[in-house]
Amino acid sequence: MGDRDLTKSVQSAQMIADMQPSRTVQSADMQPSRTVQLSQFSLPASCDPAIPNSSRISSEDLKVMREKFPQLNDFSEQFLQSRTLEELLRIESTSLRIRDSEKARETEERLAQNKAGLASKFYDVPAGKDNRWSELHPARFLPGMACTATKQFKTAREVIGLTSPPAVACYDMTSIGMGGFVTPKGWMEIGNMASTKLRVSMFNINNAAKSSSSKTGDSDDSCEMKSVDEFELALRTMRCAAHFSVNWNYSFVALENFLWNRKYCKEELKFDPNPARTLCQFVDFILSENSNHWRDGESFLTTGELSAYWDNFIGARPHLKSQPSQPQSSGSNTKSSQGGQKQQKRKFPPSDICHKWNVGKCNKAAGTCVNFNGQALKHICNWRDLSVANSPPCGQQHTRRGNH
Repeated sequence: MGDRDLTKSVQSAQMIADMQPSRTVQSADMQPSRTVQLSQFSLPASCDPAIPNSSRISSEDLKVMREKFPQLNDFSEQFLQSRTLEELLRIESTSLRIRDSEKARETEERLAQNKAGLASKFYDVPAGKDNRWSELHPARFLPGMACTATKQFKTAREVIGLTSPPAVACYDMTSIGMGGFVTPKGWMEIGNMASTKLRVSMFNINNAAKSSSSKTGDSDDSCEMKSVDEFELALRTMRCAAHFSVNWNYSFVALENFLWNRKYCKEELKFDPNPARTLCQFVDFILSENSNHWRDGESFLTTGELSAYWDNFIGARPHLKSQPSQPQSSGSNTKSSQGGQKQQKRKFPPSDICHKWNVGKCNKAAGTCVNFNGQALKHICNWRDLSVANSPPCGQQHTRRGNH
């Protein structure tokens, strides 16, 4: 018993002891001069059962009170009859508080003991087969893993390796109200942990409906999200789909919770004309980084680490923080400006900069990107000032898309 528990027990005992009726204690062999008088500690006469006509609780009333207040059953009938009604209620409330605190400590202690026993508690997993459909191994229904989520990610990498199991699209998303939200390409890529082609747009319900009616299936992620609400639904769909496909992978939960805690970066993107597109670019970048971590045997990016990634990502877009979005000009002016831009673009000679990388469609690593003629292409920004003839490209280490 700790010092805190001992103090509470002593206080409770002292409270009950203070309620005892005082009497004059005199031994038969004691002299009258040595009689101990306790009259100064005695209770009022109305509470003393030794005094005639005192307000003593009857046995019938005491029986009823014991039925309504079970805590009083721990005391004798003589003791309870010598108490007033107010004192009995105080005893009951004090006993309840003591028991509630003991229950709370009992729950915490039980959880701590269970955690300490994990090192020696093993489950016997019998050998068997599992096809994820008609034959399910009992090990699938073991209690959830209690180790860290990053350790689960690394252990899965050691067990699975770079070759993920065959992806399927028959998961019961309808049971959670998301039937038809995922494109076929989304199911294919989310099941491959080493894939760098996973995009949040593959979980957009508009793209899923479009791809289901398309014969070629090339339009899985062609529909751009126009609002943050549409992006939120796609992100939540991706997290739920990952729970079915790779339920040990909490990288999707960390990504969603980071954006949810930041209110989907509403303050940083208040001047962005299309914040949903910027959020999609950031999520696609994080998905690619997590796949790189998987291949390298490292942990996924946790919520705390994503904060630094977001600061670096949004820092490459200083114009989004300082300028409001410019109003669109009239149709005639827009057409004329577009025509002028097309004429100026024709003056720029071909360069050795990868155009696909600047729009986020090149998945090749830096230094390995070449064109169809075998010429090496650079992964730098190819933006040029259209108002200056033969202007050089930007050349910075960022993409043109979302930066210019």
